[in-house]
Amino acid sequence: MKKIVFIGSGAASITSAVLLKKREPSFDITIVEKDKKIGRKLSMTGGGKCNIAPLKDNPYVYNCPNFVEALFKDIPLKEYLSLLEEIGISTKAIKDYGYYPVHESAPQLVKNLYHQINKLGIKIIQDEFIDFVEKDSKVIARLKSQEIEADYLVLSTGGLTPVMKDVLDRHNVEVSKTLPGLCPIKVKEDVSTLFGSRFEAYVSLLYKGCLVKKYYGEVQFKKDGLSGIPVLNLSSLISRKMIEEDININDYQIQIELPKELAGDLSKMTIEEASYMFLREEYANYIINKHHLNKKDLVDSSIMEILLSERFTVSSLYDYESSQLTVGGVSLDQIDNNFALKKNNHIFIVGEALNVDGSCGGYNLRFAITSGFKVISSLLK
Repeated sequence: MKKIVFIGSGAASITSAVLLKKREPSFDITIVEKDKKIGRKLSMTGGGKCNIAPLKDNPYVYNCPNFVEALFKDIPLKEYLSLLEEIGISTKAIKDYGYYPVHESAPQLVKNLYHQINKLGIKIIQDEFIDFVEKDSKVIARLKSQEIEADYLVLSTGGLTPVMKDVLDRHNVEVSKTLPGLCPIKVKEDVSTLFGSRFEAYVSLLYKGCLVKKYYGEVQFKKDGLSGIPVLNLSSLISRKMIEEDININDYQIQIELPKELAGDLSKMTIEEASYMFLREEYANYIINKHHLNKKDLVDSSIMEILLSERFTVSSLYDYESSQLTVGGVSLDQIDNNFALKKNNHIFIVGEALNVDGSCGGYNLRFAITSGFKVISSLLK
């Protein structure tokens, strides 16, 4: 009988623990989670609906496309969805968005997995992971209040906590700098009057005035910054660049451009008439006040450019609590193709703890859960 301990109760951990126990009921499986509830982050994903996979795999939305492509060749999307079905997660495709549980509820998905964990006899220990010790062919997981001896240890902690970073440092496992990813972005401008406003636009990331990336989608205003899927995707690009290079985050700007076709023929219109015709009132007032425009002036080409395109200077990213993932993590050259540590093949690292991140749209759950499923083939040998 093998004994496996999963550290953390994220998506990769709880899905692979259930699948492993279903396939080999004799295994003794334990999940260690310091929080009172398992799957906390998973229960909030996809706006509470749980976008569990994209409609089509695209390795190039990740920071390490070759690594991800190799994994997805081993477990293609069709097989991934079949494995989800095996653990009780029936999915449906929603056009232009991706695959979701049929009930479209992330909290319900976690509740169902929790029910299976209890039914299958998988143990859950609420404790904090402190360190691991290698002992012959075993691994001892040191927790805050006890020690557990296991045949295999699966580290699935999500984004690396300071404790996990310290643990890996002690064991000479290379870890890159980490920053929040897929999070809102704070800006220097006072956008408090725009709080709650949202509309579709082209959203671009500029570095020292040069275009880095452009998306189209809904932009949302917070009291001190910007959000929405395009902004979240751009935040990860900023974090990735800050990890790789020593740059000033204030050199980044977010540019919001409204489609020019919205304006139509605005000749002989005043700024007030034109702006209120195609801009939300609060956004129109923000633009007019910021640029000190006279509402009674007639629209010309330069005014049209001001109304349709606005830049915001990045001051910082929101913190980890507001992020959907962590950019950075355990370097991929530290693990083999089965996600085992090269230094010790009795220890696996999966999911968000690795230096892998992708865009919004189910890509990150697809990678995290698939990495856990990949480990199962090794554990069943």
